[in-house]
Amino acid sequence: MPGTLFVVATPIGHLGDLTPRAAQTLAAVDLVLCEDTRHTAKLLHHLGLQKTTWSLHAHNESERIAAVLDRLATGGTVALVSDAGTPCLSDPGARLVDAAQATHIPVRILPGPFAAAAALAGSGLSPVPFAFWGFAAKKASERREQLRARLQAGPEGPMTHAFYVPGRDLAEFAEDIDAIAPRCRLVLARELTKIHETWLRGTPREVRSLLREEHLRGEAVALCEITAQSAPGAKQEPLDARAWVAQARAAGRDRKEALREIGQKTGLARRVLYGLWLQGESEQDP
Repeated sequence: MPGTLFVVATPIGHLGDLTPRAAQTLAAVDLVLCEDTRHTAKLLHHLGLQKTTWSLHAHNESERIAAVLDRLATGGTVALVSDAGTPCLSDPGARLVDAAQATHIPVRILPGPFAAAAALAGSGLSPVPFAFWGFAAKKASERREQLRARLQAGPEGPMTHAFYVPGRDLAEFAEDIDAIAPRCRLVLARELTKIHETWLRGTPREVRSLLREEHLRGEAVALCEITAQSAPGAKQEPLDARAWVAQARAAGRDRKEALREIGQKTGLARRVLYGLWLQGESEQDP
């Protein structure tokens, strides 16, 4: 009987996020496939485990597949992990899983952290539909071309797009978004689950102004919420946020919901719109 390939999600920062089932599986398998064996060694040490590990990364995955399948075919049990999060999602492993499925080797998924989904859940942006694009291109010209092609609204309303961005590129990335979709809502989520977890929210220009030196390290998830009005190439009609706020107040609308909708249309930060709302209230006072 063939063995089993376990696809094991690992913490994106906080080791306490590893599930008991993942820990039990790592303890039981014969072999652990790692994106970086040195990085995974820290996790295994945390669990008190000494395991046989093989590297499986973007540069050797194709060459590794045959040896891994041979091991599985003779009854071996193998865990596939990445440095952080869920394997195969912008990390190596998809070709191995495809080959295992094609040869009828059992594949079992142990779900857990996925940085893009974690960022989406904490962002406050529209969660459905949602597109995950992995790492943004490194070259500025290629990155802007990608963004123009990808940043589209959903078929029935807003659509949120997620990218992984190295900290050193965050300022340039925000500038690119500002040049292509200046009215979108942008959220940068950094150091998720760690002590210095940080959320920067607003228009691309506002987010760019909030960036500090300490933010330009590690990696971040960038989330862009695109509406029909903020998509690249959309006709930019003059938008009078003050008038829309006044109309919403006059209609007796719920303030939170009204400001959210106006923010999506104008790209203005909630605190700016809230100020307009309070200003309208003070102007009505006797």
